[in-house]
Amino acid sequence: MPETKPKMTFDDSAKEYILSLFNKKVNEDGEVLEKDSDEPVKSFEGNPLTLEDFGGVKKGSELFIENNVVSLFRLKYRKE
Repeated sequence: MPETKPKMTFDDSAKEYILSLFNKKVNEDGEVLEKDSDEPVKSFEGNPLTLEDFGGVKKGSELFIENNVVSLFRLKYRKE
């Protein structure tokens, strides 16, 4: 029988808390914004980031990852 690995998921309140640690906020439309300037935050791919699309932040950076497999692959094979 194959071993199953634990899966961790976050609800929107946890996502908002994580974003707040990076000085970000979420407006009433679900868009992620810079807390001080209200500028839209973009994923590392350049897409406007929404709370629904937020998948995480690359360790040691402010590279915001979308919550899809394509974004994860692009991050893995991205040239620094």
